Amino acid sequence: MPVASQIDSLKVTPIINDDPKSKVDFGAIVEGVDLNEVDEVTFAALKDAVLTHRLLIFKGQSGLHPSNQLKFVQMFSPGSVNFSHALDPDYVKRRMGKSATIPGVPQCQVLGYGQVPPNHYGLPDDLVIKRQDHTTVHKTPLSAEELAQGYTRLMQLHFDGALYNAPPPFVGSLLAVRTPKGPDLTLRFDNVHGRGEKKMGPGSTAYFSAAQAYRLLTTEQQAIANHSTITYAPHAFSWIAGCKATNDASSIVSEGLEIPLDDLPPWEESKLKTMSWVWHNPKNGEKSLMVHGQCAMRLDLKTSPDSEVKVVTDLAEVRSILQEFMTPVLRPEYVYCHNHLEGDLAVWYNQGMWHSITEFPTSCGPRIMHQVNIAHVVDPQ
Repeated sequence: MPVASQIDSLKVTPIINDDPKSKVDFGAIVEGVDLNEVDEVTFAALKDAVLTHRLLIFKGQSGLHPSNQLKFVQMFSPGSVNFSHALDPDYVKRRMGKSATIPGVPQCQVLGYGQVPPNHYGLPDDLVIKRQDHTTVHKTPLSAEELAQGYTRLMQLHFDGALYNAPPPFVGSLLAVRTPKGPDLTLRFDNVHGRGEKKMGPGSTAYFSAAQAYRLLTTEQQAIANHSTITYAPHAFSWIAGCKATNDASSIVSEGLEIPLDDLPPWEESKLKTMSWVWHNPKNGEKSLMVHGQCAMRLDLKTSPDSEVKVVTDLAEVRSILQEFMTPVLRPEYVYCHNHLEGDLAVWYNQGMWHSITEFPTSCGPRIMHQVNIAHVVDPQ
């Protein structure tokens, strides 16, 4: 039996920021659709909305089954079945205790912090997801006093993807099952632009438009971004597992703590990802600065199609160059912090956005999320 169309009840409303200083130009609220059954006509409208608004917040999706969350995400990547890190041999070991997998739906990861709800899709009732703590991730974390005062930071700024042997997901998705509650926290931007601050709800996800990041570059920087490539390390997240992040979460502090390439799980040169810095929105050709500052091991820099190539392999220099390109957008006026309500499903254009979780006090309660992202069928252009 054909799935009934929901196109007439579908409502997409751009997010209006009440902060007069905000320069956020993305995001929309979606209502009037049940994602457990999405027909082709409604999906076409939703895909267009994802590419237009980059981030969609679907309200009232508490009843979304993990298998149907997967089916919806697969509509953006027909024929793809693998979780984006499914081919990463160390993923389970690195995430030990910090995530779980829904039985029967291995592409659905349960993330966050705290005890999962009872009778939750076959997971053990006593399962507790371990909390990610920026004090174990950042080289120079906030002090106990600053944390007590309600300050927080971006944890790890990124786009989703293994960056080896599989294309990055077309979209990311995150369903809020249980959300922390409490007073607003102060997100602090500790980078070359100073300590800008932004108020946000506990457990918010911070989103940035990579198209805005590109537009904020100088003309000279855009020329480099347009013509350069970036090569990521094999099994990149295992490679940096012993490293610490910078205060702004965009990069790695270079201390020589990367695992030698010969000591990583077996890898092949042909499966390395060498990618353009700039990816294009398939709807309108809009350019996005899509670089992952933590996992890069080589830059091939050019200023025009015919210019000489400058190869950079010194990791400290690689990271310094990428930070210079990424930090212009890392300011309070360019971030949208989504304060997840239970039943919210966030779906974003992963090939044109950056995001990060943010730390929150355990006193605010659990944060249980269903994450589904799958490797796309082709690399972005």
